[in-house]
Amino acid sequence: MARDLLLEIGVEELPARFVPSTVRQLKDAIEKELEGGRLPFRAGETRVFATPRRVAAICEGLADRQETVVREVTGPPARVAYGEDGAPTKAALGFAKSQGVDVSVLEVRDDYVRVEVTDEGRQATEILPDLLASALGSLSFPKTMRWGPDARFGRPIRWIVALLGEEILDLTYAGVSAGRETRGLRFWSRGPHEIRDPSEYVDVLERALVIPDVDARRGVIADALGRAAVECGGRVVRDDELLEEVTFLVECPTVFAGRFDERFLELPRDVIVAAMKGHQRYFAVDSEEGTLLPRFLCVTNGPPDFVDDIRRGNERVLESRLDDAAFYWNEDTKSPLEEKVERLRNVVWLEGLGTLFEKTERIERLAQTIGDRLGSRETGHAVRAARLAKADLVTEMVRDGKEFTELQGIMGREYAARSNEPGPVAAAIYEHYLPRFAGDDLPSSPAGIILGIADRIDSIVGCFSAGVVPTGSQDPYALRRQAIGLVRLIDEPGLSLSIGDLVRSAAEGFGVGGDEAEKLSADVLEFVRQRARNVFIDAGHSYDLVDAVLAASFDDLVGVRPRIEALARFREAEDFAGLVIGARRVANILKGQQAPAVGAAAFVESASVALDEARTAAAGRVAAAIEGGDLDLAVRELLSLRRPIDTFFDEVMVMVDDEGLRNARLGLLGNVRDLFLTIADFSKVVLEGEEAGE
Repeated sequence: MARDLLLEIGVEELPARFVPSTVRQLKDAIEKELEGGRLPFRAGETRVFATPRRVAAICEGLADRQETVVREVTGPPARVAYGEDGAPTKAALGFAKSQGVDVSVLEVRDDYVRVEVTDEGRQATEILPDLLASALGSLSFPKTMRWGPDARFGRPIRWIVALLGEEILDLTYAGVSAGRETRGLRFWSRGPHEIRDPSEYVDVLERALVIPDVDARRGVIADALGRAAVECGGRVVRDDELLEEVTFLVECPTVFAGRFDERFLELPRDVIVAAMKGHQRYFAVDSEEGTLLPRFLCVTNGPPDFVDDIRRGNERVLESRLDDAAFYWNEDTKSPLEEKVERLRNVVWLEGLGTLFEKTERIERLAQTIGDRLGSRETGHAVRAARLAKADLVTEMVRDGKEFTELQGIMGREYAARSNEPGPVAAAIYEHYLPRFAGDDLPSSPAGIILGIADRIDSIVGCFSAGVVPTGSQDPYALRRQAIGLVRLIDEPGLSLSIGDLVRSAAEGFGVGGDEAEKLSADVLEFVRQRARNVFIDAGHSYDLVDAVLAASFDDLVGVRPRIEALARFREAEDFAGLVIGARRVANILKGQQAPAVGAAAFVESASVALDEARTAAAGRVAAAIEGGDLDLAVRELLSLRRPIDTFFDEVMVMVDDEGLRNARLGLLGNVRDLFLTIADFSKVVLEGEEAGE
């Protein structure tokens, strides 16, 4: 008979950021333990529940007993198990006893004693306590509390409900024994509330003023926010991140609207929204025209009985924060943004790498260099934005870790506009921080892109020059994220820029030159190449095609994506596999060998002459195709080399004793390899049925 399993862990309030990961882990851990414990359950029917005070799972259709398994057990060698007369020895008798069988059922196969043992399985109630304790012990948290040497959890555990059908499981974890009693909403319906069967779980909690289902609770909040915004004469400013956070802050959501003084609407919109969201978790309200209204929406945990008192308290708190913001804004706007640049001389950027003023000077020069190489008409705006880009870090609003520190860049844009800087300059100050995370928008302006590239390449090169290189999970200055941003800033707009030249230009700003600069350039290029690999693979491209193209062409990213896409289109072509195999043969012979420069007169065999002629003809057509941006045609031209390469290897011995002939043939293959590398290192392509590295 199948029954449902319920496990609820009741805790002191978990931080909202802990909850989503915890409940996902709980589901995966329980299912893994049940599968490993040979306890069948209804696949796809495990439901999870989460609030700040509990995480729970209901696994439906769990079997009452483990599945029966028949396993073969191998014992001692036959020569040890039986004497010369065929009688079982102590070794055979002991093996039979250990498996709970009579010695007569032992069999000899492949010179070893073997026996089939049937494991009927134990009752689910016998093994579930250990399985569930193991599942709980596998959960991880950003910060963990411990009880004794083994038990740990994100917050103190106050109760456990563990039921198989109506039966309480004999589970104890972190010193808390399981029962059937849960708790309701704190201070309103604390309980205990008895759960007779897992099917009652949701109903019992909802009667106790708790909405345990995450999606249901999120929907209740979203609907209530929408209604409250309409009552305020507007619409809620959508913020999915904030909605997710408050969903895991409350068990019984009630939404109410509050007000703030209209005089604060003179502040920049982002300042007001940040004051609402940052510490108070309020939602902003827009008018139908899209302008901010002097209203806010708050989600509180509990029935609406005392909403008026709660509203007044929240209004007072928000007014204090907006008063602070107004003071900072008034102080900061007494002088133009340019006058704040000099203060950057007193702010260390990174230990050993100078001040923010020195960084400002470096990214000004880099912005000029990058803009000139791109021939951008926005170069002047990018250079001016570079001059002002870090100035907001010394303003009252942003400095000293205040609640508005996260508005760096945004406040730079606002102060630049207030200082009558050109619109593209103000926009670039904000946009040079984009993209901030995976999937974030890129700058919309050329000036923002130029400044974003300059800032990132300066940071990466500076850290590498100081020996601050990411290792394992350690990346204190987020260089990986910055490198991914750098790749996206160059690749997605299709900019033609030599990353090697950018690194060398940046190195000059740190006084690095000569051999040291070349070594630094090589290290940074490899670091950025690895991040580019991640970007293209995450975009859905095959890892081997990404590796093949990056191995051949990386310094200028402009052609990387089209080359990958062209190879993907030709992967199923008739001659593609043959070309890859031929490219591997060429690469293998040239490994560790010099490929001298040779002319057509050096080739004497017909196969060598034919390959050279085919290569020469293809080289011209490939170059023309690349110049015209037709990568499909370029790959198609390379495919035409498949048969001349096969014929060459069938008829010509490359590594002969005659040095002249050997050099000529190596030189020919070197020319063929170089032609391949205008598109990709085909030797890195993995063919169907192969594994990487074959």
